Amino acid sequence: MTGVPITNTPQRATVDDARLVSSTLARAFGDDPMMRWFFPDDPSREAGLGRYFTTLFTRQYAHHGVCERTGAAAAFWVPPEGQAKAVPDAETVQELQDILGDRAPLFRDTVMAAAEHAPQEPHWYLAVIGADPAAQGRGHGAALLRSGLAQ
Repeated sequence: MTGVPITNTPQRATVDDARLVSSTLARAFGDDPMMRWFFPDDPSREAGLGRYFTTLFTRQYAHHGVCERTGAAAAFWVPPEGQAKAVPDAETVQELQDILGDRAPLFRDTVMAAAEHAPQEPHWYLAVIGADPAAQGRGHGAALLRSGLAQ
């Protein structure tokens, strides 16, 4: 029996895709040095990352950004008109703090420091892009980048 091919054709991601998107990104960022620091416990890292990406996706980017996915990758872009709305509200911040625990203050400081260096003119912002390690090198990330840049 052959497996079902995983397409690398980008399609718009909706809140209904949250499980697929968040699990894909959790695997993609499982060995990222910064994410390993924010989620230091190896056995629970993927679950923590899944909660983190689910929160960002369902509470922010799915509503105020352009989110796309392939069969094994996802990307969150913020268009110029969505910049002000893409800032997390108090409830989202609290949920992220609950997920990050004692690492939350440093995460907040990191995000604020990066925001100070953001361009002031209208621009598209690539907030997140990642591919499942099992599918890396098969054009998923490139397809998402091409699609986002075309917009």
